[in-house]
Amino acid sequence: MGLFFCYKYTMKEFFGKLRASIELTIIIVLVIWIVAIVEHLFHLDFFFLGIYPRESDGLIGILFSPFVHGNWEHLIANTLPLFILLVALFFFYGRKSGYILPLLWITSGITLWLVGRPAWHIGASSVIYALASFLVFGGIISRNIKLVIVAVVVAVLYCGLIYGMFPGEEGISWEGHLSGFLSGILWAFLLKNRLREIKKQAKKEQ
Repeated sequence: MGLFFCYKYTMKEFFGKLRASIELTIIIVLVIWIVAIVEHLFHLDFFFLGIYPRESDGLIGILFSPFVHGNWEHLIANTLPLFILLVALFFFYGRKSGYILPLLWITSGITLWLVGRPAWHIGASSVIYALASFLVFGGIISRNIKLVIVAVVVAVLYCGLIYGMFPGEEGISWEGHLSGFLSGILWAFLLKNRLREIKKQAKKEQ
């Protein structure tokens, strides 16, 4: 695995890092599913943990809205892209993902709270859009061949997400999608110097 994306990974290191990325992602996704199961079993509705734009009661959703979904279809639709994008972030950005994910999560929520329609907004879609946007633009800005390849793959796989950022189907928070997308771009540019450190580190390890 010495040539893998220009990093001198041994097979053990590669699979160890991949396993850690998957395990951390499973924990996050599992929490989301547990919330949905608790709602179903006890006939609860956690909509109040969502974001209600420009209302103080809706501020709590900046942290908790991605854990709440409207129905099983909503949850299932979000699970796979969230899983793939989180694994990609954890694996390719390593320790930097420890602050990248919270920044994307909170910024997309704040933006939605500021610009969204007066309604409850729930679901992990804003985080999905933020992750996809960051992986694409952050990868390109980093000038790291490994991250650029990741950016191209994500852009190809999730180019259809762009249609979700415009008003359309009733009940879909296109503002959440747009907020996430803009948050990803914002942090890709604000963190460009730190992202380019990855390229420098890669050169040292070649």
